[in-house]
Amino acid sequence: MKKLTGYTEKRDFSRSPEPEPEKPGTGTVHPGAEGRFVIQEHHARRLHWDFRLEMDGVLKSWALPKGPPREKGERRLAVEVEDHPLEYMNFQGVIPEGNYGAGEVIIWDRGLYALLEKKPEKIKVVLKGKRLEGAFILIRKSKEENNWLIIKYQ
Repeated sequence: MKKLTGYTEKRDFSRSPEPEPEKPGTGTVHPGAEGRFVIQEHHARRLHWDFRLEMDGVLKSWALPKGPPREKGERRLAVEVEDHPLEYMNFQGVIPEGNYGAGEVIIWDRGLYALLEKKPEKIKVVLKGKRLEGAFILIRKSKEENNWLIIKYQ
């Protein structure tokens, strides 16, 4: 559960419908392999989209304040947030007021992705979703920060 400490410390599962992790998955997605992704529209204090990639037994997660890029060459801020459990892949509902992330969560898109490259400062993927398709790159802006850019490049 160490991978999900940030997730569990921020939530009171007796007060929130968010899934409590059973145990972190053990699988990982290697370059050339496929994994699952989900994008959740999150009507919290500020509307944003949560971009999650199944990776290293958890959902690696970024908040996209202006949503995912839709056009080739478009770039958007992606703020890395705590890993989420794989059970979050199917979560949608309302997180009650007074809880971390309070607001409505809606699955905006989901599908499979092919991992092309994974380095600490760069992740390249090809998304195959219902609404979003194409090649994307996540680039860390600074080693000391959680700020990344997500760019649609094909």
